[in-house]
Amino acid sequence: QKDPDYLKLWLDSFVSSYEQFLDVDFEKLPTRVDDVPPGISLLPDNILQVLRLQLLQCVQKMSDGLEEQQQALSLLLVKFFIILCRNLANVEEIGMCSYINHVITMTTLYIQQLKSKTKEKEVADQTPIEEFVRHALAFCESLYDPYRNWRQRIAGRFLSAVEKSRQKYKPASLTVEFVPFFYQCFQESEHLKESLKCCLIHLFGAIVAGGQRNALQAVSPATMEVLMRVLADCDNWDDRNPEEVSRKAELTLKCLTEVVHILLTSSSDQRQVETSTILENYFKLLNSDCSALPNPRQCRQWESRFIALQVQMLNTITAMLDCTDRPVLQAIFLNSNCFEHLIRLLQNCKVFQGHLDCLAVSTIQALTAVMHRSPAAKEVFKERIGYTHIFEVLKSLGQPSRALLEELMNMAVEGDHMAVGILGISNVHPLLLLLQWLPELESHDLQIFVSDWLRRICCINRQSRATCVNANMVILIIETLSSHSVLHSTCAENLIALLGSLGSQSMGSEELLQLIRLLRTEEPKQAHPYVVPVMRAILAMARKQGMATALQYFNLYHSMAGITVPSIHKWPGSAFSFNAWLCLDQDQVDPNTTSKTGKRKQLY
Repeated sequence: QKDPDYLKLWLDSFVSSYEQFLDVDFEKLPTRVDDVPPGISLLPDNILQVLRLQLLQCVQKMSDGLEEQQQALSLLLVKFFIILCRNLANVEEIGMCSYINHVITMTTLYIQQLKSKTKEKEVADQTPIEEFVRHALAFCESLYDPYRNWRQRIAGRFLSAVEKSRQKYKPASLTVEFVPFFYQCFQESEHLKESLKCCLIHLFGAIVAGGQRNALQAVSPATMEVLMRVLADCDNWDDRNPEEVSRKAELTLKCLTEVVHILLTSSSDQRQVETSTILENYFKLLNSDCSALPNPRQCRQWESRFIALQVQMLNTITAMLDCTDRPVLQAIFLNSNCFEHLIRLLQNCKVFQGHLDCLAVSTIQALTAVMHRSPAAKEVFKERIGYTHIFEVLKSLGQPSRALLEELMNMAVEGDHMAVGILGISNVHPLLLLLQWLPELESHDLQIFVSDWLRRICCINRQSRATCVNANMVILIIETLSSHSVLHSTCAENLIALLGSLGSQSMGSEELLQLIRLLRTEEPKQAHPYVVPVMRAILAMARKQGMATALQYFNLYHSMAGITVPSIHKWPGSAFSFNAWLCLDQDQVDPNTTSKTGKRKQLY
């Protein structure tokens, strides 16, 4: 305490001994080290009080400007605290002291200097200031996310609730200074380096991922305003590094995903912001006016960046909905008029010159995520939007790519369309759209690809055939075949084979009449090219294959399906018996289901 030089020497020695714990790069996972820094009880007596006074003196001299030695000492102190916090048993005690408030005060002043654009700043070396800011933010991370949950999250590793519950040490309580500090850092921040902005966003994500208590304190109207403003700033055209700007947008969207998941697990009295409010502002930004274009020289680059941001935001919707409380979040999305916003996005994107396909693919992915395994959401979409309308919007964007057609297939099976035989039909309407689109596809390869996939998925089992028949697919196939002049012969053969399979399930007289009319030609002596394959299909319908089956039956496929009969008021005797035939089709397996228990039907 009486010899500052000796104190600095001791700090230098301590930091040098544990330098491997100074992992201040948020982008890297922490290195695993067998050794740990010492506990507070093993440090020299009163060392924490001495260091607090040294830090306080640095804060008091900040207004007049710190000398080079004092700057070095303040950085050394922050490094010392980072190392100390890597022994997780020290985190709670360090967090209860005033060190963090002093460090935030100094960081605020330094960031103000970095935000200003002056001649002095351009001449002076800003490296020591930036180094202090980065270490200060890493110190905050050590307090509020001691297990580095956020770093693991952005590295692609997802921690389950069970894994988090096993974390022995809790993060320190969030200082009340953080929200004003975070808000202030992004005010008039156009001259602040993008890399430092990314560090600030990393810190916010670390606080949210570190623990629910701190997360609910950090998620406030002020911080949500900052995140939305950061996103809106990502489509501005200037001389910034596009990669850094894109990374900043990606981190901000990951933060918003974490925020939505945290809010879902909290009660209304704990929340400062509702999920519906966040989604309202999110969709408003997603559909922001793109008519006010920059000058013509920069239009193309701006357009590319703007669409890239929209694609990132659409992909984030899918990430948000990948959670344990998915039905609850789906209801919130529906109440936020998400379907209308997504369709409007497709309609508005026609002003762009290119990149339409990637935007359409991401929009379909988002729609699929909102409707995934939710009959209510599917009904809402049919009532509010309708598949006819979305078909017209997609057609207005021009010829579809294979990626867009595959995404409609994914929507139909609510999974990977290549998993035919594992996934069945979850939503038949995209299949009808694909069928209608076939005559308008200029690529014969795409016609063959789509028709072959439709034939396989629709005929996979009795349930799939019944679903397609009930959706009037038979008459739609016949209408599609009527455009034989633009259909490739292989595509037509696939459709006729599909028709035969569905017809063996059920075919009405009107549908059969339409099929026969299809074979008429203008020249009486000229046979229609479909005569032979259609006759084969009709023979296949009439031919009985395997065991005889009932012509009419109850479909009890849905998990809540059943048959109710009136109660028996007067029993004929002491008991009664009844007979019933059961046809048990093999159920489709969901590869995402981790439950080991199978499903069964019960007879009550």
